Order: sequence, then C-alpha cells, then structure tokens
Amino acid sequence: MSKFHLMISAAILMAAVTVAAAPPGGLSTDFIRQLQDTEMTGTDKLLADIVANKNVTEVALNRDELIAHSKIFNFKIKSGDITNQKSSGRCWMFAGFNILRPQVMQKYKLKAFEFSQNYLMFWDKLEKANCFLQLMIDMAGRPLDDRELDIVMEDPLGDGGWWTYFADLAEKYGVVPKEVMPETFNSSTSGTMNGLISQKLKEMGLQLRGMALTGRPPADIESAKIDMIKQVYRWLVMNLGQPPKEFTWRYETTDSASIKTHPKTLTPQEFYKDIINCDLGEYVAIFDLPHKDRYKAYSLRFGRDIYERPDFVLVNVPADTLRAYAAKSVLDSTPVWFAADIGKENYGADGILKRDIYDYAAIYGTTFEMPKGDLIQTRIITANHAMTFLGVDTLNGQVQKWLVENSWGGDHGDKGTWTMYNDWFDRYVFGLVIHKKYLSKELIKLAEMEPVVLPPWDPMSSLNRLE
Repeated sequence: MSKFHLMISAAILMAAVTVAAAPPGGLSTDFIRQLQDTEMTGTDKLLADIVANKNVTEVALNRDELIAHSKIFNFKIKSGDITNQKSSGRCWMFAGFNILRPQVMQKYKLKAFEFSQNYLMFWDKLEKANCFLQLMIDMAGRPLDDRELDIVMEDPLGDGGWWTYFADLAEKYGVVPKEVMPETFNSSTSGTMNGLISQKLKEMGLQLRGMALTGRPPADIESAKIDMIKQVYRWLVMNLGQPPKEFTWRYETTDSASIKTHPKTLTPQEFYKDIINCDLGEYVAIFDLPHKDRYKAYSLRFGRDIYERPDFVLVNVPADTLRAYAAKSVLDSTPVWFAADIGKENYGADGILKRDIYDYAAIYGTTFEMPKGDLIQTRIITANHAMTFLGVDTLNGQVQKWLVENSWGGDHGDKGTWTMYNDWFDRYVFGLVIHKKYLSKELIKLAEMEPVVLPPWDPMSSLNRLE
C-alpha cells in the first residue's frame, strides 16, 4: 500500500473514532446504537402498539375515577344560560360578568340575561392601544432589545387580561345588556383583527419613539398619539360596532309574561351604577404561589390595560385558604372568579377536573409529580383561563367538589359546566377574587400594603394574561 493510501486510511479511521466519541455532553454513536438495540417486549410492546395508534389521553383515561365521579351538588347559585367566548381570549371578562349576572337576574326577576362582552371588549382594545403607545413614548430611551420593552412590543392588542382589567373597564365605561351591543364576527373570532391592528400599533409606536428620540416637544408627541388613537377607534368600530352612549332597557320577568321597560334612558355608566349597583373595587385577589413568600402583596409589572390605573395586585396565601374563602362566598350565594390552568388533567367530554383522571404513570412507568411552585417556575402550568365557581357539594360541612361555570358554550363539558375536585383545585388553581366582606382584616390590610413588583418576565406577570 502506498504512503498516500496509508494516510487516507488513517484519516478515515480517526474520523470514525471522532464520530463514535461525541464531545462531553453529547450523545455518542455507541450510546445511540445501544438505544436502538433495546427491544420492547411483553406489556411494554403491547402498550407501545396501543399508544402509537391512539391519543394517549384515551389510553390513559382512568375508568375507576370516572365511575367514582358524581354530578350531584347540594348547593347551586341560580344563573343564566352558559355563555360562549368562541374563538377569542376573553375568558377573564366572561367570568367577570358571570359573577355579576345572578344578582341582576334575582333582583329584577329576569327570565334570561347576558351582558354585552363586545361592549367591554371595544374599550379594552382602545385602552390597550393607548397603553402600548404611551409606553413606547415612556420607554423611548431604551434600546429595542431591552427586556421589558421587548415584552411590551410582543402583543399590544391581545385578548388576554386579569380581573382588574374587567373591574377598571366596568368602573370607567359602565356595562350594557348583550342586545344593546351584540357580538360581531370579529369579537367572537378576533385573531385577524388583533393581528392587523397590532401591526399598525407597532408601526405607530416606532413613529412616536422616533419623535421622542429626536427631541420633538411633548405636546407634538401627544398630539400625534391622539391622532393615532382616533384611527384605532375607527378600526374598532368597523370590526366591533359603535358603542352606545345611551339606551333603553327592556326585559322579560319570570313572574309574568309581560315585557318591562326601565322608566328612563340609561347610559352604560348609569346601568352599571344604578342597575348593577356593585363596587368591583371591593374585591381582593388572593393567589397560591408556593415558591414566593406567603402573606405578601405582589403586583404584576404591566398588568393593566388602562394606562393610568394601577397594575394587578394579589396577596399570596396557601391553597387551603383559597378554598375556605371561596366556599364562604359561594355558600352566601356570591359566585367566585378564579384563574387556573385548564389544560391539565381535564376530561372535557364529561366536564371533570380531577387528579389522576388520566393514569399516565401506568403507561410511562414513571410519576409526574412536582411541587406546585416548581410547576409554576418551570412554566409547566400557567394561569391560562378564568372561570366562575357557581356551586359546591358538601359532606359534614366540608366541600368535596366545586361546580364550575365555563364560557365555552353548552357543547363542552357537562352542558357547559365542569366538576372540580379538591385535589385539582390545590394543584392547578392559581388564585381567585373575593369580596372584602368575606375576608379577614389581616388579609385586607395585606392587600393595601405596598406590593412587591414582579417583573414582566415572571411566570405570573402580564406575559401570561388569561386567555
């Protein structure tokens, strides 16, 4: 063999050795071969064949838990028909209206009633547009890759929100019945509208940023922003309709077949203050965040839709405290707004929220148990949906399970409702909103203290607004 061929052979041999021995931290070829040589036999082979041909949730469905499930509740708050947010992220708003609806229906003996979610959505979008543009002015001195600014620019007009978005909007703009400003295609299917207006908002935001960086007078920048808001208002009217200034309220009662008319024309603010007559500022948000210090108030940076309002504030307490106050409120016929991760251990076909409703451990041969704080910090669970507690089932004075009113229409769950068990509550419910009259003085004082500010990249901050 020539010297040349010997050199080529040596080079090939060295290359083969290099491929086989991966750098530290990599997967070597020998290790990959070992994995490929592993054969599944017996039960593992049977499970592999089954799982490969079916959705794993169907295979893992725990029949014992299904049999043990009961739809019976010994206490329910009477409410209206199940609402439907359709293809929009307005759960926080629907849940907010759903805690107000029972008292209105009872007060006026209404046969049926629903608030206009489209009306409040209109003002939510306008306020979010203004908040975004003003923040672009405020943060003009920062580089575009600034971590906070990057988050602000991510989604200027998304549907998501928190409890305080709902409360602040209702206080400022009032509310109206659904028939006064009904849904449109784009209120129910908001993706295209949001995308187009968000793109224009980012373009406008860069224009305002440029004006600020070149030293234009604040009055000129504000004037330019106002002109931009006028354009956004026009686009919102095209998509959602014109919000009413005043209206006549006509309603049908249960004690007679007659239609009644309120004696005076009402503005949305008058309808909220006089007809609804509820001070949403009297509600306090309490959350279970085990990875953070207990019995402290926290605020979510940029957790607001109205620029001049405070960020969303919550008080951190244990899960059993959440359950105790939720039960106290529901048993007094006051529904409870709450936030949870709806995507976990949810048997949607029958509306069951229960730990181990799916037995994944039996399939994969491992447990899926982590402390709740770790689940939150690693973003395995997020507060991605808001719903309403509308009833409980008790045994010997202790709540066994919770009746949940969702906003996905009557074709999902158990005709639009879900049954939540305590083990699911403790693991996946992040927090809820309770009227002050049910809370201890100590908790109320905590809510009024200067909060610890959570950065916008925190798992609980505005990046994960409920949708």
